[in-house]
Amino acid sequence: MKILPEQEEFLQCYIRDCLALNPMVPIRKMQELVLTNTGRSISDKYLARLMLKIRRQVVFQSDQKKINERLAEVREKYRVLSDQSSRIAYWRMDFLNLYGLQEPSLRERLAAIKTMAYLETALLKTELYAGMFENKQLAIEQMLEQGVLPTELREQVIGVFRTWKLAPATREMVEPMELVVAEK
Repeated sequence: MKILPEQEEFLQCYIRDCLALNPMVPIRKMQELVLTNTGRSISDKYLARLMLKIRRQVVFQSDQKKINERLAEVREKYRVLSDQSSRIAYWRMDFLNLYGLQEPSLRERLAAIKTMAYLETALLKTELYAGMFENKQLAIEQMLEQGVLPTELREQVIGVFRTWKLAPATREMVEPMELVVAEK
């Protein structure tokens, strides 16, 4: 039986939700869930194909985003949440006119401060895991000691040599430069 694109999209959304809650759900259990929630049975082969397709889509979408872009999105969301939490934690009378924010209770203020602390810690941990605070200068020094230059750095050095007219703009100048670096 042919499944319409709208029905397949509905099934994909439902399966994606189930996989988000339990990524290790077996196909037989997923068949039962689909049957109970949609009232229709589904073939195990078709369901396995849909589950594989959904998992590939999720991986592809996550690979498309670069880590810096994703961190920028997280920082922007953090900024909005932090602003709102700071208005609650450090409430002033003019917030009533500006934002329509009623005076929070002491419990609400403490909860906002606690939330801001959690957000700050989570953002810091995320940046640490992403390697935002790595010492790139130290990594370059180690590469220079080993005599290995990354292509970008090699191109920059060649560009400087061309600009200063210290050497002809040829490919042969790369090998002597690597020897000089290796000798140090």
